[in-house]
Amino acid sequence: MPDTTPTWRPVEDDVVQGRQRLIFVREHDGYALTALAVYADGVVAWQWDKTDFDGLRTAFADGTLTLTPPEDARVIVNGTAAGTARLESWLTPELLIADLADEVDRLNDRPDSSARCWDALVAYAAEPSPANLEIVRERYHAVPEHRRIYVLGDMDHNDVPVRILLAEPGETIPARHPDRTLTVTPETREWAVDYFRRSERDIAESRQRYAADGPETALPLWIDVGVYPSGWPEPPGPEVLQLDYPAPVVHDGREYRSVMHAYWALSTDDDAWHERIAAAEKGLDARKLGEQAPRRDGWSAVRLGVMAALLRDKFDRHPAMAQHLKETGDARLLYDDWGSRYWSSRGTNWVGRLLELVRSEHAGS
Repeated sequence: MPDTTPTWRPVEDDVVQGRQRLIFVREHDGYALTALAVYADGVVAWQWDKTDFDGLRTAFADGTLTLTPPEDARVIVNGTAAGTARLESWLTPELLIADLADEVDRLNDRPDSSARCWDALVAYAAEPSPANLEIVRERYHAVPEHRRIYVLGDMDHNDVPVRILLAEPGETIPARHPDRTLTVTPETREWAVDYFRRSERDIAESRQRYAADGPETALPLWIDVGVYPSGWPEPPGPEVLQLDYPAPVVHDGREYRSVMHAYWALSTDDDAWHERIAAAEKGLDARKLGEQAPRRDGWSAVRLGVMAALLRDKFDRHPAMAQHLKETGDARLLYDDWGSRYWSSRGTNWVGRLLELVRSEHAGS
């Protein structure tokens, strides 16, 4: 197994993506090599144990997990061999945990520690203030130590331009080659600042060259699903993008109070349950009833098409709400719904993706 490999686990009707790597777990008569997995929702698992990052730290602290079994301990590689061996690891538990935290960021399409460091470096190059330099220092040291030489993605210079910025004039630092040193001067600092300015320009030109029909990616915009026990805000704002916002929709000639009402009513072929769900006072009430109702055959295969049709009808029927959707521009829409990983950004983000599709259709109309 290389550094990390993909994995996944089922959750309800969905799957949560993850990454895994090898670790040693203590067993009765030794230490067994096993897979340690981390998932997009922050769950950490090995063998039959499931925990979070705090639990992972505890497992390292009490010896349940280790990167290096004690000398002369029995090492077990299931299905191949067992015996004693002297093993060494250049990693530490905290470096491994920092690596896994970066994996969670990437699984959720968020900037990892290296990307956050790069953003700080570009900001400093644009405005070389002491405050911005402190942000660079903080974010650089937040990158796992063994990953810092790759933070710039530049094997010609490694992370030398960063270390120049963080050093004082006159200070001697290791150069790219271990047997060489570099004395920081005002000139080398100016070269380092210009390095980031030029790099950002080159990246911008590359994006323009390889995305002639527009940006390949857009900045994300979170749609935080709120609950309003005292009533929806007036005048309405971004909350109109929620599935449970009271905006009548029509499907097969029948009107429903909201997309949420329609979706859950259509998820069952039991007429009595259908009517109860459709008559619910609020969208969240409809969902609670829908979760209890018997599911119609083949629902998982058609639910995406049903949701797409309902969202199209909602924004076709309510132009003011469509305008709110269009005002999100070309942002990537991340729908934060705690009720479902299938529909929310904690999983496959299908509501967000469908909203982007409907927005694009309206933008072109």
